[in-house]
Amino acid sequence: MPKRAVKFARAVLAAAFFAAFGLCGAVIGYVALPALALVPGTQRRGSIRRRLVKWSYRVFLAAARAVGLLRVEIDEDSRRALANAKGCVIAANHITLIDVVVLIANLPDATAIAKMGAAANPFYGFIVKFAFIAGKDASRILSRATDLLSEGVNVIVFPEGTRVAPDSKGRKLKRGAARIAMASGAKILPVFISCSERVLEKGQPFWEVGSGTVVWKVEAREPVDVSRLEGGRRGEIELMREISAKIWPTS
Repeated sequence: MPKRAVKFARAVLAAAFFAAFGLCGAVIGYVALPALALVPGTQRRGSIRRRLVKWSYRVFLAAARAVGLLRVEIDEDSRRALANAKGCVIAANHITLIDVVVLIANLPDATAIAKMGAAANPFYGFIVKFAFIAGKDASRILSRATDLLSEGVNVIVFPEGTRVAPDSKGRKLKRGAARIAMASGAKILPVFISCSERVLEKGQPFWEVGSGTVVWKVEAREPVDVSRLEGGRRGEIELMREISAKIWPTS
């Protein structure tokens, strides 16, 4: 089959697949997660909601792999580090639309800091509302993240704040990951995500997925212990430099 025809067929597949994923996300967000309000206990209710989201993401990735759309590769050491993560700040680079899906699917219990705009999305906005941490109040986000970390929940933070192309220069990192880690005393687990093709980047149509299976690679770096650092802005800046060096060692 000609390459152009293969790309077209994969574009149709991707469009149908992500449309189905969005509809399933809407059902989970508008029906399943709100229904769990009947479960007694705030911590238990939150845990069940996060597990539901995690397993829906795992099903999505398994189905995408089965049809040859994409697959996730994690080396043994990184898989072990992710599986053993408990109450860690997961600081990762952000290159594609589904980075958070990949991470949550491979962590034992996790949530993520999300932008307010994500909470307004008609397909996955309620998932963000019920299972992620979002809002305009930085102090509330910090408090909520600290509480969850103390319960053993991992909190995913993308220091770039939005999707950034892998070859982008002069990254401007936000200090949220450092602030949360220093306030909670939690360890930081830096994670580097790479992709075999330029897909699902900011401003790029989601149906453009190339002519072959796209591979996401996830690499966990050496954890960062924040207890040795002084508090305040100076400590946060030093910590972000260390995180940056681990996530982008060649930048």
